[in-house]
Amino acid sequence: MYSQPKALANYGRVANIETNPLTQIVMLYDGAIKFLNLTAQDIENKDLVAKAEHSSRALDIINYLQTILDFERGGSVAVSLDKLYRSITVLILRASSELDPRLMRRAAELMIPVRDAWETNSKMPR
Repeated sequence: MYSQPKALANYGRVANIETNPLTQIVMLYDGAIKFLNLTAQDIENKDLVAKAEHSSRALDIINYLQTILDFERGGSVAVSLDKLYRSITVLILRASSELDPRLMRRAAELMIPVRDAWETNSKMPR
């Protein structure tokens, strides 16, 4: 899971086309949210193979977002994001082990306001 995962490699190729790093962050959030919602559907459909793949992709993206946090320049925002990512990771692992699609969707919902904030920031003039 900690080597360059396929999902992140794919996002990396697309994201490198974008010039705005904040847009790249939004794309990563979009991917994580998408994979969390797919995981919830997989649980409902009892497709445990797809559940494992989709939840792994979501966790890879969240882990990546966590590893690129800049605590020196980001200060309290980076600390808050780190706590959020840890909480979401725990929620995903719990939802996955309990096969609870509601908890999986809750993990996705927690990411949406932060994703939207990144998108707003990405559109601000530099």
